[in-house]
Amino acid sequence: MRKEASLEQWRVLYEAATRIKELKPWEKFWDMDLIGVRNGSEEDTVFYSILGRGGECYGIAVYEGYEGLNSFLMLTMQQSMNLTSEYAMFNQRNLTCYWGNREELTDKQRKIIKDLGYTYRGKNQWLYFLSFEPGYYPFNMDEEEVLRMSGYLQDLELALRYYNEANVQVDFENGKMFLFSFGKGKKTWNFGEEPLPFTAFRFGNLIITDEELLSNMVKVPRCDAVLEADVSVLGASVADKKYDRPANPALTLLGDAETGTILKFEMLEPDDNPVAVLAEVLVGFIFQHGIPKEIRVSNVIVEAGLEQICDVCEIKLRRVKRLQGLEHFMGSMQRFNR
Repeated sequence: MRKEASLEQWRVLYEAATRIKELKPWEKFWDMDLIGVRNGSEEDTVFYSILGRGGECYGIAVYEGYEGLNSFLMLTMQQSMNLTSEYAMFNQRNLTCYWGNREELTDKQRKIIKDLGYTYRGKNQWLYFLSFEPGYYPFNMDEEEVLRMSGYLQDLELALRYYNEANVQVDFENGKMFLFSFGKGKKTWNFGEEPLPFTAFRFGNLIITDEELLSNMVKVPRCDAVLEADVSVLGASVADKKYDRPANPALTLLGDAETGTILKFEMLEPDDNPVAVLAEVLVGFIFQHGIPKEIRVSNVIVEAGLEQICDVCEIKLRRVKRLQGLEHFMGSMQRFNR
């Protein structure tokens, strides 16, 4: 069950962020220049992206562990992966603080600021915080997230001060980061340049282990269907009492590439794996209608999820720039939900 942070817990967070603002890290870092803070295992390293070097929107995005780093890389590689900006943004997993404009804040966020006694005036001055999680709409942080973010910003403040004082040089453009590493009990620390653990998005191939299912699939007769398959995000805030924050449902789509007809469309629960559900939809199509001649996808994430099925059934898996039939359907869905 969701538990809201107390005013004093918010105060600690606001004070930490305010101190960082005084350091103006966006004057030294671009958003691709990652800072890492390690307190334990390498996999649990916390990665920071500093926003605002271009002067439009100041902020700090915090990515927790290797899963968080992979989320960051999805965002930065979205064009080469042919992902829509909505898909990449709404599949982020991070904690972020922004210095934005008053109209960007919710009533609740403005009330926290008022209760804390802060007054902001002007553009890009209003400090607020958001939690990003796949399957959900960006939302106000709960107590646990406020406490974690407070610790992360306090660590970042220390790292930034040493970066400035020691005039550290880091080759950010060639896959390096500035790493601030704590010793046991945070009583000692080291800092300097270190390679990022990986610099390209890691997408997992979906592996079906049911040998009987695979054996039965290859025996199915073939058909002349050419399909379009995709995963999309609704991009809408959906309130439901069973969730402690608004959902932002993912959609799985299977269509006929020749006619543009939608053959199967499912709106998922926030914690569902969209690519796995899409694979199940494809398996269902095969057993009902036969093995299709070709399946068209538009990005490597969906391609990786369907690769095994296509290999086993000898289906041509083709990556294309656009899925026109599915795009038309998604455009109608998004206009309806505005």
